Formats: sequence, structure tokens, C-alpha cells
Amino acid sequence: MLAALAAVAASAATLVALRSGTSSARTRSDPPAASLALGATGEEALYSPPKWAPASLTPPKSRLRLAHLPTPIHRWPLPKVAEETEVWIKRDDMTGCELSGNKIRKLEFLLADAKAKGCDCVITVGGFQSNHCRATAAAARRVGLEPHIILRSDLEPGADPGMCGNLLVDRMVDAKIHFVSDAKFNAKGGWKLVCELREDLEEEGKTPYAFPSGGSNALGTWGYLEALREIMEQTESAGLAFDRIYFGCGSGGTAAGLALGVHLSGMRDAGTELVALGVDDSPDIFYDKLDGIFRSCFSDFTDVKSREILTILDCVGLGYAQATDEELRFALETARATGVCLDPVYTGKAALGMARDLRARPVKRALFIHTGGLLGTYAKAEQLQALLTAERS
Repeated sequence: MLAALAAVAASAATLVALRSGTSSARTRSDPPAASLALGATGEEALYSPPKWAPASLTPPKSRLRLAHLPTPIHRWPLPKVAEETEVWIKRDDMTGCELSGNKIRKLEFLLADAKAKGCDCVITVGGFQSNHCRATAAAARRVGLEPHIILRSDLEPGADPGMCGNLLVDRMVDAKIHFVSDAKFNAKGGWKLVCELREDLEEEGKTPYAFPSGGSNALGTWGYLEALREIMEQTESAGLAFDRIYFGCGSGGTAAGLALGVHLSGMRDAGTELVALGVDDSPDIFYDKLDGIFRSCFSDFTDVKSREILTILDCVGLGYAQATDEELRFALETARATGVCLDPVYTGKAALGMARDLRARPVKRALFIHTGGLLGTYAKAEQLQALLTAERS
């Protein structure tokens, strides 16, 4: 599976390099590979916002260079899509930092702020197989911060959580894992649990930096405002224009950044529709959540509502992190046809939702943003094994 990803990555990077008028081939005059940092040095860098970002949207002063950027864009012959529709894919599953996907873009800004404020640890929250918490744990260790992650779980107190998927990386980097029951999580909510842990750590003499699930707050939003600028630069260089951009939507931070970017940059007015494929809550809940993030970003944006600048489709299926056999079969079919692996929580549901939407509302050219999440596939190994066994019988 990982070998297939590596092969696609190499060809994808070459395709985008050629389309942008550059060459990826080494020459004798090139510097040795050891001297190429590729931007992901972990060092702090001053941040200059896109020119279309208004002054009222106060930009962060700096970011940490943690991700391998820009991520490539290439053609993607997705199954179950009419041949007249060109599907392309933005490979944010290739941002690096222990398969952190879209999460690392937000963490570049959040962890820079934590370091600037002199914090010594970070706190965040997520599900039992949280990609965000695993990405936070690995990135925090990389920049010298102790990670504390709150994971919702139905495990008995003191039970071993195992070493499957994201939990393996959590434990490898020695994340301080705080398990809470679903009942407690539902009663208090994720952010209240984060605030309570922050108070506990402060009483121990630590200086914690806290952020919500998905890094989805005003500062984290800059990760995908910046990603939208990256997409615009790549497509302009390659002479491409997309009628529609699709992505999976969970905690709302990626959606908020992309929606603001498409609106403020003029891309939406130029004819590009942004479509979020919700994998967690209903579209109404997501719209309200995004409006809240917009208000936290800057006070004079309240006259523009999320319902006016993006479309949200319901792709929850059986529920968050619950996969149907149809969804998993589609992920298998996609991996076999294209060499691109989709995860069962976000991208698998989202790509299937995109394929359905493109059949109902075809366009000439669409872009899918692959937000990562491969490690979550291991939690569905038994379900996948049953499907593979049934194929052979």
C-alpha cells in the first residue's frame, strides 16, 4: 500500500513540475540531496498573507516549516465518474510529518504560536483513532513540545488501548494520552475537556497551549487559506481551471480556510464552486460551525454566510468513523484503478460522495483534495479482510 503511494507520488511530482515549466531531473550542477531541506525544516519563518486577504483578517506573524509543500496536483481516473469529466487530485496526503495530511498545514501556525508564547506542552482532543491528535503528537515532539491528547473511548479504565493505526504513532512518540468515555465527552464536550486538562497542567507548573479538535479555530484557518493560495499558483502556472473543488469536511477548519480563500480571492466569482463532503455532522450543523469560525476570524465578515460561499453535502453514512461495505469497496476499487489509497473516515466517504455528485451534476473539470488519514485504515482491517475473502470465494 505504501509502496503504491510512493510510486504515485514520484510520477505526480514530475507531472506538476513539467506543467509549471520546471524540471525535476537532477543535473551535475545540482546541489547534493543532503543540502536540500525541501522547506520542511521545522524552523520558524515570517509569514506574508495572500494579497487578497483583507487587513481586517489579522494574519499570523509566523509559521513553522513542517510540511513538504507544495503538494502535487495530477490527473486521477476515479472509478464511477463519467469519462467527459476530468478529475484531478491535490495530494495533501503527501505533506509528510508521519502521514499528517491536512492537519500539518494548521499545525504550522498553531505550534508557531505555542512556541512564541513560551509554552512547553500542547493539548488537543479527538476520536479514538484521531488523525489530528496523532499529527499533533508527532509535530509537537518535532519542535520540542510535550503532547497531551484527549481521546474519546469506551475502553474500561486501565485497559490497554492497543497499537493499531494512529494509536501506534501516538505511543511511539510518547504522547500523553488521556482517555475519556463517550458519555463524558458527550456530557461536557471536547473543548471543555481540553480546558479542564489545561487547568490541571497549569497546577502542575506547566505552560500548556490548547486548541480544539482538528485545530479548527481562527488561527488554524490560515492553514487552508494558504493552501488555497498554493492551489491558485499551481493551476495558474499549469493553465488549469477547475469548475468545482471537493474535499472531506470533519471539524470545519479546512472548510473554513478554503471557503474564505475561494471567496476572498475571487475564485468563486470566476466560476469555481467549493463543495464540502461532510463526514461527521449534518450540513446545517457544519454551516453554523463555519459561521462561528468566520466570526472569530474577523468581526466585519458577519455579512457573508457560509451557505453563500460553499456547498455542503451529507456523506456521513452510518456515522463518523463507521464505514459501509459500499464505501470500503469503493476505496478498494480506487486503489486498484489509480494507486491512490483512501481512508475509511474522511477521503473514502468524500470521494464516493464526489463521484455521486459528479454523476448528478457533471462538470468539465473537478479537483479533489486528498486530506490524508491512511493510518485510520488499519482500524478497518477486519472489515476489509472480510470483503477481500468474499471476493476470492
